[in-house]
Amino acid sequence: MAIHITIDCFAALAMTRFFYGGSMKEYVWLFPIIFMFHDMEEIIGFKFFLRQNTVELQQRFPFILRRYKDFSTEGFALAVYEELILCIAISTIAYFIDSNFLWYIWLGAFLGCDLHFFIHLIQVSIYRRYIPACITSLICLPVNTLIICKCLLCIEDSAIFTGAFMALGAILVFVNIFIAQKLMGWFTKKTAN
Repeated sequence: MAIHITIDCFAALAMTRFFYGGSMKEYVWLFPIIFMFHDMEEIIGFKFFLRQNTVELQQRFPFILRRYKDFSTEGFALAVYEELILCIAISTIAYFIDSNFLWYIWLGAFLGCDLHFFIHLIQVSIYRRYIPACITSLICLPVNTLIICKCLLCIEDSAIFTGAFMALGAILVFVNIFIAQKLMGWFTKKTAN
């Protein structure tokens, strides 16, 4: 009986810690890991996908083909590398400086990554076929969402303060996507000559 009660207590503590305990510091390094896991699918499949689907993309989504058809895998990899550097920088600064506003920027960037996965799933539902990004988006979206929910439980500041810095982090991610795409185009042109 005592052993059973002890096991139940440990199970209850573990579940409480899983759903309510911890801090953002526990999850900080999952951001760059999840990001790279996802982006490897994009790097590996991007050019092949464009080659295999050129005709259909030209008919249904010509703006996508115009934008990406000339990009190289190397240019794409450089863009991902630049994004990874930002991801690691945000995570490192938040981890070592350990200030609430930096954690909220990190959480906002992580949320931006989560929204990026969601956008890929919308793209798949519109295109109705595999695109290089959908498998890892499907895997990472629930994991990211759970981590975000757990991190939100750690917040002790006002919603306005938290929301402002989270918005800053998410905006940083989305602005950087455009910078990375410009870098991808520049590098592709530079290496083509």
